[in-house]
Amino acid sequence: MFRVKIALLSVLISGAVLVAFGIFFLTVVNRVAMDRIDREILALGESQLHVWHPKTHWQDFDRSLRSIYGRERWKDLVVQVTDVDQQFLYRSPHWPHEIKTALFPEFDGTMAAGAGPSDGAPLPPRLDDAIRTDNESIGTLRSGRWPRERRPPHPAGAENGWPPPPSLRPPAHLHIKTPVFRTLETPSGTWRTGIMGSQHITILLGMDLAGFYKDAKRYQTALLFAVPLALVLLAAGGWLIAHRALKPIAVITRTAEKITARGLDQRIPSTGADAELLQLIKVINAMLDRLEKSFGQALRFSADAAHELQTPLTILQAALDDAVQHAASGSDEQKRYSGLLEEVGRLKIIVRKLLILARADADQLLLRLSPVDLEAIIESAAEDAGVIGPHLKIEKRTQSGVIVQADPDLIRLAIQGLTTNAVKYNVDNGLVRFELSAQNGNAVFTLSNTGPLIPDKERQRIFDRFYRMDKSRSQRVPGTGLGLSLAREIVRAHKGELRLESAIDNLNSFTLTMPCQP
Repeated sequence: MFRVKIALLSVLISGAVLVAFGIFFLTVVNRVAMDRIDREILALGESQLHVWHPKTHWQDFDRSLRSIYGRERWKDLVVQVTDVDQQFLYRSPHWPHEIKTALFPEFDGTMAAGAGPSDGAPLPPRLDDAIRTDNESIGTLRSGRWPRERRPPHPAGAENGWPPPPSLRPPAHLHIKTPVFRTLETPSGTWRTGIMGSQHITILLGMDLAGFYKDAKRYQTALLFAVPLALVLLAAGGWLIAHRALKPIAVITRTAEKITARGLDQRIPSTGADAELLQLIKVINAMLDRLEKSFGQALRFSADAAHELQTPLTILQAALDDAVQHAASGSDEQKRYSGLLEEVGRLKIIVRKLLILARADADQLLLRLSPVDLEAIIESAAEDAGVIGPHLKIEKRTQSGVIVQADPDLIRLAIQGLTTNAVKYNVDNGLVRFELSAQNGNAVFTLSNTGPLIPDKERQRIFDRFYRMDKSRSQRVPGTGLGLSLAREIVRAHKGELRLESAIDNLNSFTLTMPCQP
């Protein structure tokens, strides 16, 4: 789950950055493309403004455009040139009628002091080439010479057509207006239009944006395909990075799973760990060292204390038994000694259980294995249940010939503990059922009893040591809370399993499973 979160977080962050970059990229590309179109329109228009042309020049302007831009590109460009009287000097054959000079009201007030070539003022660098091409013509006009092939028509009577009439002479000064650009939508398409001019002519140019939008659509399509692919790659990369980053954590987890009461000697390997995780591994290993030392001390204390208590308890039991025998029959002394003798017997049972548990925790529980007939042990336990609980109904469903390789004393102790538990936590006229069968090479013993059902929240703690579920009944029902935990440890030592089954027919059921002897 953590890897998934890392991968998703990587996709979200990287995806947001990628989408933002894509939007920014498209915006910049569109802006650059639009600026390029504006510069092209401006260069074409100003090349005609800064060089004076007679009116006859515009008669061949259409052919000039075709030769410069080509037939296909020429269709995407429209030009309209008007003089100061709003008379058309030139207009493209395919000019959209919806585009008019009136759509640029702010253009009339954009007069800027600009000098043309007639007064020698410098021009923008991008127009130098265009002006340079016509400098010869302007120079010849000023000097009174005009190339024969480019001479304008002359009035009758003028010698050799020169000098030209005033209407064909270049103006002395040019005042260039600030160009204005706008995107206009018409039925014939969307046009990027620019208007510019001087005090003598106005040029209105338009560029069809169909190609611009086609390129923009292609960029958008490429981005739409690239972004999901990039997100998939980012997710895979995030997953791999998370897997690699969590690899030492997986090693720590596997080692921690092996650490039990019998495996406190396990340590986390630090080979190949990064500096950050190496410190964590050192801390965990140091903690395990302390736990192993403390647990070993507790085990030794429990085992030693239980072992040492057996001798004085045995001596005390013998002395009390002798006192009971020598006391007057029915006297208060005999009753007192008998009560003390019972308590000493209970103490010896508790000490024995603690000693077995301590040895089981230290993996030092010695088993004297021999073939054991479980049916015989269960028959004996059923008889004991009838004696302890004469008010209970005892049922037996046992299969003969179920033999296991086990320690007879310990297996008998485990089954007796389960039986005692079933009798103590029962109801009046309740039921205790013993079932034994062989299934798939295993001996399966189930002990069921009526009584208060064990709630789900208590099922996980039912095998804990000294744990008693019903606190109110614990004061009335004798016991130490060691019976179930002791039975489970004995069964585990025999490579078996003891578990609490789900309640069926209002019965609490414990199932013991052990391998049968071949």
